[in-house]
Amino acid sequence: MAAIVYLDNAATTPVDPAVLERMLPYFSGKFGNPMTAGRSSLGDEARAAVELARREVAALIGARPEQLAFTSGGAESDNWAIKGASERAALERGLERPHIVATAFEHAAVLESVEAMRRRGFEASLVRVGRDGIVDPGELRRALRPETVLVSIMHANNEVGTIQPVAEAARAARERGALLHVDAVQSAGHVPIDVDELGADFLSISAHKFGGPKGAGALYARDWRGIFPLVDGGGQEWGLRGSTHNVPGIVGLGAAAALARERLPAEALRLAALRDRLHEGLAARCGRVKANGDMRRRLPQNLNLRIEGIDNEALLMAMSEAGVVAAGCSACSGGPAPLSRALLAMGLSAAEARSSLRLSLGAATGEEDIERAVELISGIVRILRSRGAR
Repeated sequence: MAAIVYLDNAATTPVDPAVLERMLPYFSGKFGNPMTAGRSSLGDEARAAVELARREVAALIGARPEQLAFTSGGAESDNWAIKGASERAALERGLERPHIVATAFEHAAVLESVEAMRRRGFEASLVRVGRDGIVDPGELRRALRPETVLVSIMHANNEVGTIQPVAEAARAARERGALLHVDAVQSAGHVPIDVDELGADFLSISAHKFGGPKGAGALYARDWRGIFPLVDGGGQEWGLRGSTHNVPGIVGLGAAAALARERLPAEALRLAALRDRLHEGLAARCGRVKANGDMRRRLPQNLNLRIEGIDNEALLMAMSEAGVVAAGCSACSGGPAPLSRALLAMGLSAAEARSSLRLSLGAATGEEDIERAVELISGIVRILRSRGAR
């Protein structure tokens, strides 16, 4: 049986073997609880591993270790930042109708957190996105009000991979006295990140998007005094997130962060070259192929395109049977091939979204994978078009 061509790394990545090797001892032999440090040698060992990981993750994003708290992943970090920071800011400013701004094509963890704050009496504005997949800083600035307490903008979109003008958003937010949350789940480990250059007050990351394990993530905070605790009780993470540390997961997150930092920018250049080769090959072999979103301001591993005359559900099913794994939209959208909320927010029609495909590369992607993907996908497209599939 031929090996699978895996082109859905935006959904999740395999754990890097070096990361797994670092993690394994902490499942059994080094099983201590970090909260027993000082009373147990096992606890001391676990605490040391957690703090090493904290330093490794901090180094990846240009932060100080004490500015990081470990979470279960990107969705938790997003929820914590939006709910905890906006409530704290609204209370401190004494606002009766505090206001939140986000972009219209944020991840569901952000959009649904914003909606949860609406139910708590907050007002919210969603900024439109252009067909290039990039938010207009002027539009964002016009959405701000004197009552705005928080702006949430992703560093790179999880479906089309376009990189957003975060630094401009930070300047606009600061002028209004608002905080800035950045969802960097798709970009961390793939492009350089410096929280000071971005101007982020809060930033979310997730291990499984760059060779680490599922169930491990982190939230960066410029100042922890600007956010309410996520989980009360237990005392972990300076009393901000009670819950026994997931030591193996945290160790894996740290190891993945260290590897990503070491491999940048060479890996980014390699993946961008492979992505462009994939794009060119599909355009040449399939015809009527158009990229969704700006191809220059984009993550190196992301290719989102529409193949005219094709229904992506039929295409994805046939691709899966042929051994090529990809997606039509975010893994969090549910269902086999639902319409992409991000593409619709960019102004694409339902028909255009339905013919779109997200192909995302990773550390294991090689030239042979690209060649095989082009051959298989183009062959399936020819068959589907000949049948008039749409």
